[in-house]
Amino acid sequence: MSLERTTQYGKIRLNDTIFAKAVLSSIAGTGGKVLCASEKGKILGGIDQKVSTGELASNIFIKETEDGYCLEFFVIMSFGASIKENCTAILNSLEKQMKTMMPDKGGRIVLRIVGVKSKKIAARNIEIVREYGLR
Repeated sequence: MSLERTTQYGKIRLNDTIFAKAVLSSIAGTGGKVLCASEKGKILGGIDQKVSTGELASNIFIKETEDGYCLEFFVIMSFGASIKENCTAILNSLEKQMKTMMPDKGGRIVLRIVGVKSKKIAARNIEIVREYGLR
């Protein structure tokens, strides 16, 4: 669902692909240790293929509230990768990008780890939340 705002210039719509690009660039900084996933734990784009923004856009949730926005997306971690380090790097990058896109509102970013990949994908349900600038 895209976000829509009315300004003095008319209606402005932020499409989901804008948020998908931000998520992709944040995840790219992990060097392949984190993979984009669907809510059900399927790796998007395949194991060795690049994820398209359209495919990711249909697997993220963005909504606007009075105080800000809430962005939720799903990932699969590689076995042995540090959850703390990689999630912190992703959330720091994503927070910076969101502050640039919407400087007047705070945000809530929800990163859900739905699996850990070694030979097979082991299902997980870990939620990491980053809130900033909320009143």
